[in-house]
Amino acid sequence: MAITKIHPIKHTLGKSITYIGNECKTEGGKYISTFGCAYETAELEFELTAQSAKGGGENQAYHLIQSFKPNEVTPEQCHEIGKKFADEVLGGKYEYVICTHTDKDHYHNHIIFNAVSFKDHKRYRSDKKSYYRIREISDKICAEYGLNVVEPSGRKRSYEQKKTYISNKYKIKKAIDECILFAVDYEDFLRRMRDKKYIVREDEFLWFRNADNKRFTKTDTIGKAYIRGNIEQRIKGTYQPKTVDLLIDIEHNVKCRQSKGYEQWAKIHNLQLIAKTLIVIHERGIADYDDLAKRVSDKSKKLKETADKIKSEKKRIKELDTVMKNLNMYRKLKPIYDEYTKKNPLMKNSFYEKHEQEINLFRRLTSELKPYLTDNNKLPSVKQIEAEKAKLLTDVSKLSTQYSDMKSEYSDIATLKKNVDMFLNIPPEREEPKKKPSLLKKLAKYQEQASRESKPQNHKGHDQEL
Repeated sequence: MAITKIHPIKHTLGKSITYIGNECKTEGGKYISTFGCAYETAELEFELTAQSAKGGGENQAYHLIQSFKPNEVTPEQCHEIGKKFADEVLGGKYEYVICTHTDKDHYHNHIIFNAVSFKDHKRYRSDKKSYYRIREISDKICAEYGLNVVEPSGRKRSYEQKKTYISNKYKIKKAIDECILFAVDYEDFLRRMRDKKYIVREDEFLWFRNADNKRFTKTDTIGKAYIRGNIEQRIKGTYQPKTVDLLIDIEHNVKCRQSKGYEQWAKIHNLQLIAKTLIVIHERGIADYDDLAKRVSDKSKKLKETADKIKSEKKRIKELDTVMKNLNMYRKLKPIYDEYTKKNPLMKNSFYEKHEQEINLFRRLTSELKPYLTDNNKLPSVKQIEAEKAKLLTDVSKLSTQYSDMKSEYSDIATLKKNVDMFLNIPPEREEPKKKPSLLKKLAKYQEQASRESKPQNHKGHDQEL
């Protein structure tokens, strides 16, 4: 079980970073990692990022602590969990230094992160809501590693409250259904939704929110019948869903075993569904079973390709955010480095001693920015980076829409194939299982590692800078 605490750092950033990176506490610096900065120049990089902050604030950084019970984790596990924890909490927007202390019987992580984001230059907001999010993320990651989690407090809704809770999405769904029932046309439908105090937003999708909610709900997420085009068809009375439900697996269905009446109903239901399945297959021009199987396979491949492309472009966007940060720091430090290079040999040493961190950071940034030099051997401008990022964001938005449509199409045609397979008693295709190890197996593995701690092992250390 991990206990989490967070507090602001107002005036002692340098001392705090030095303290958490103490070699006696981190096994000679073995358990020190960073994101968006280097340990040696973290204080300076935090300060340079803070110079572009939007809005005032006196906090230099935040100190987040994640502590485990004695003998619950190994140092390697503690550090690994801490990095995942920091990455998810901070979302790749804040520089951070993470150090795992092993000098006490309870291993714990110290994470110091910038109070200002290098991505959008907004300040981190620390309040009850953000703290509960921190705790929930920590509990989730601990559960993945087979560790106990903090018992939920009274802040969580009780079982009785959950039973009577009505989600905002459900309220919007009911309002849409009611307005469609009485609407003359699409414009009349929107007017009726506004009369119900819903705010409407239209772009490539249709969105609604009421005055009590800050976030819009995209109608696509409610269901296929709530996509804008399908809403228009429902108003006109021409909407005909071209999908079918999955057949009931009578042999393994618990209700069928318990009730002969339900089993008889399920058999009739399945006959109706398989008839509908064959009609839909014919409407889609599917020639035979091999054609159906090929279409399912093709859709699956395209779906994976699109998902991989989205992942790749999101990774590039994250990379560009770091490049942008490095470019801004490079330009801020260049005058200092230029002055250093112009100094005569007698003055150079004293100037270097005074500006050691700035000069070392400039040299590191120069090295990291080399892969991004243009054909003219010049660094790209911030505008060029922003233009590329804007294009990638547009592409990701379009790809996400395509992925959503393709996923829906794949789900439909896969259901058709499953129904045919079940009707013809064709066994499902078995792939090599890609299951994550169970929590109990993970825990057993970690306990086994802990028992071998006394034996010499070769562990790869984490990089201290990006």
